[in-house]
Amino acid sequence: MNKNCGLLIKRLILSNGADKREVKFSEGLNIISGPTDTGKTYVFQWLKYMLGSNDSPKNIPENRDYLDGYLEIYSFAKKDIITLRRVLSTNKVYIYSCPFEIINDKTEYLRVNTKGRTKLISSNMMEYIGVNSEIELRTHIGEEKYRKLAFRDFLHFSLIDEKEVIKDKTLLTTGQYVSRTVELNAFFYFISGKYTSYVSYLSKLRAGKKTKEKPQVDKTDYLDELIVETQNQLFTLQSSEDSSGISFKEELLFVTSEIKQHSEVIRETFKSTEKLKTKRLMNQELIKRFNLLKEHFNSDLRRLDFILEGGSIISNLQPENCPVCGKQLDAYHDESHHEKVVRGVNYEKLISSYSSEKEKIMLNLSDLSMTTGNLEEDIEKINEEILIEEKKYREIKQKVENELKPTQASLQEKIDKQVDAKLIKAKIEYLTNQLIRLNSQKKLFSTTNILINSPQEPTVENDVVDQNIEELMKIMNGFLINMKFPGINLKSNNVSFDFKEFDFIINGKARSVFGKGFRSIIYSVFVISLMDYCQKNNLPHAGFVLIDSPLTTYQEANGTDEEEKVPEELKVRFLNTFSNIVGSQIIILENKFSMDVNGEKMNFIEFTKDRTTGRYGFM
Repeated sequence: MNKNCGLLIKRLILSNGADKREVKFSEGLNIISGPTDTGKTYVFQWLKYMLGSNDSPKNIPENRDYLDGYLEIYSFAKKDIITLRRVLSTNKVYIYSCPFEIINDKTEYLRVNTKGRTKLISSNMMEYIGVNSEIELRTHIGEEKYRKLAFRDFLHFSLIDEKEVIKDKTLLTTGQYVSRTVELNAFFYFISGKYTSYVSYLSKLRAGKKTKEKPQVDKTDYLDELIVETQNQLFTLQSSEDSSGISFKEELLFVTSEIKQHSEVIRETFKSTEKLKTKRLMNQELIKRFNLLKEHFNSDLRRLDFILEGGSIISNLQPENCPVCGKQLDAYHDESHHEKVVRGVNYEKLISSYSSEKEKIMLNLSDLSMTTGNLEEDIEKINEEILIEEKKYREIKQKVENELKPTQASLQEKIDKQVDAKLIKAKIEYLTNQLIRLNSQKKLFSTTNILINSPQEPTVENDVVDQNIEELMKIMNGFLINMKFPGINLKSNNVSFDFKEFDFIINGKARSVFGKGFRSIIYSVFVISLMDYCQKNNLPHAGFVLIDSPLTTYQEANGTDEEEKVPEELKVRFLNTFSNIVGSQIIILENKFSMDVNGEKMNFIEFTKDRTTGRYGFM
């Protein structure tokens, strides 16, 4: 096991200066599980960004001020902890030779760049994983052109996002035509530790099958390879050449203008709708308060009725004792005293006051009822206006999203192709001339029958390709058997390699024809097997594998055919298989499982999306 090469990701930390959010990782299998929108993909984007990507993590509402990113890693080559610091939307990375907690304003650091010509982070990361950054890979088949091995070559087999993991093209390249040769060369360098050109690599394989003794190959055979390769390139370019001559710029400008105008209408419609909703809310609140006031007025009326009734009863009473002195009413109590004390309630005045007060209250109730009715009518009109505005908003937004934007994207794609047309034509002209030269050289060497060595390449044994690929496939086969991958024969080797497509075949079935879910699992098995193979053979590797959503494929959330989904039982067996790996690091970001997963053998981090239970999410 190679413990002098690679990295161990320890912590990802986002800080705003006063507070921080972090995720801790360990050796072995790490699972971050949780529902959608809990920050799993955001973790992936930040890890990729911290390792040198120029694509900034997407903006999310939950992260408004945590703009300082820190990545704490352990270098097996340096036997030391290193912390990378990078501020969001910058190309500068600050490297500290210490853990995160020790960093302060006085801590020394090394400043490097993620793009440009000098002080690139790639050289430092190559040093930390223990690989010579001066190794050169051949970039063209027929030309002596090279570029240095870069850290991004390792990350292609270590950072797999949710779209990449389901692709149906070769796993060995990114799919970019211009970089295909150098990417294939990088893979064959990884599995051999010294080979920097896959053409000579495969030539040695063919030579090894023909004879064990012949040290040289006929140059006409090599020229045949170049001619076929050149013809294939020429055919591909000619097929993609755009000869229509039609300009789409005016159409694009018109559609872009339409989108801008419609977007402005959408914004204004939204603002208008919100104003109407605010006005409706105010009217509803006024009605509530007016109803309370109406209740108060009705309560006043009830009190007036009570007073009137009480006054009537009191006025009809004939008191026998004086309420002042308690003595019987006799001649001693004069009439004036009797009227003032005993007959103190003037019923006529009471009725007059009652009538006057009730009239005022009834007038207020009438005004209140009229005002409430007007408000209710106003609310009905507002509701109608809101429905109209919302319908208008939906129709315009639907037109922009379903008609104008797809048209804009299509026109932009056509224009991009036209921009590339000049480069394609120049490449076609170059390849045509090269084909003429190669055919001339073939004719010359066929006539003179001269045997010479193949172009200068590092030499390897004739059977090295068979041995390396075969060992890698055995590791993949073991993992697939352990997880009981559908259709696998438990007693035979189910994995083979297609040197024409540069992809794997599982039990006689090309990986590209599997459904998205099963392609994703095979891709994951491949990159983890490659890491295991490199470590067992002391070959260079980044030291970790990070995969986003290998079990819940990218389209599954929006609806995926049942036959393309991964059975829940297979998902659990997949995780249990890799939970037994030691000496390496696997990080998987995955949706919440419907079946229980045994977290004892793994670092299991669950985002619950529930403020009352566990950890809500990354932020």
